Amino acid sequence: MSFSSEVKNELLQVSDSARHCQIAELTAFVNLCGYYDGEILIFLSENTRLLDKISSLVEILTGTRPEILLYENKFCARLRSLEDAQKLANITIGKRGYDRPAINPLAVSSVCCKRAYIRGAFICTGSVSDPRKQYHLEFSNSDYDHANALKGLISSFGIDAKIITRKNHYVVYIKEGEQIVDMLNVMSAHKALLEFENLRVVKEMRNNVNRIVNCETANLNKVVSAGVRQVEAIEYIRKTVGLSYLSPSLEEMARVRLEYPDTSLKELGEKLKPPVGKSGVNHRLKKICEIAENLKGDI
Repeated sequence: MSFSSEVKNELLQVSDSARHCQIAELTAFVNLCGYYDGEILIFLSENTRLLDKISSLVEILTGTRPEILLYENKFCARLRSLEDAQKLANITIGKRGYDRPAINPLAVSSVCCKRAYIRGAFICTGSVSDPRKQYHLEFSNSDYDHANALKGLISSFGIDAKIITRKNHYVVYIKEGEQIVDMLNVMSAHKALLEFENLRVVKEMRNNVNRIVNCETANLNKVVSAGVRQVEAIEYIRKTVGLSYLSPSLEEMARVRLEYPDTSLKELGEKLKPPVGKSGVNHRLKKICEIAENLKGDI
């Protein structure tokens, strides 16, 4: 089972006891899973557990339970009469018409109702990627006004959602890992939140370890490359004019470097008499390399 399916299954088990929150969640179902066949409202979904939840909420709020049947090769929950459809519409989306807001403000007037609506919207049209692969949570809408209104609800919780167009749909999405955690909390997907956080921590620890290893490897490569150049310069001086050509301090430095070609600058300095700091060792080795280059130019 995908991580997204696990989240939806958890959300389907969340049950609000407050009537106003039940109305808010059912309003999301009407807006995103509901269709009018003439004047009769039906709910289409491939998720039979969702249809069961819709039917239960409709029965609680209207006293009438929709019938479950096949509609255009899909299961659907269908209200039995025009009267039932109108009663449900009045409770949730309000008056039908072109001037009706994308989300009935009365249905999402409180914070808890906003949470319930967002939860219902995610169950209908949402998805979230496996955090081991990437951070991405989205809601797909065919109506821009609704996508924008949903974005506004999400933003009211301090979550920075954005909208893009994809194949004639408007997608409200979130990319930041921390904000997806906040989103799961808003929707009351607490089990999924803990799993997401655990996977995110492991993933980010691995990324940090990889960055540290890469950084240390790069530094080590620099040290090795510098050491090779220094040894080559010293060998060139030894073979052409002899190390005694160098000043006593540089000759000592050259001999120590030849004896310890892979040693760090700090450790090299500790082997000199008297000991010299890292910057002093670096200065002497650079001077030796410059002398070798000058000798090559004189030949």
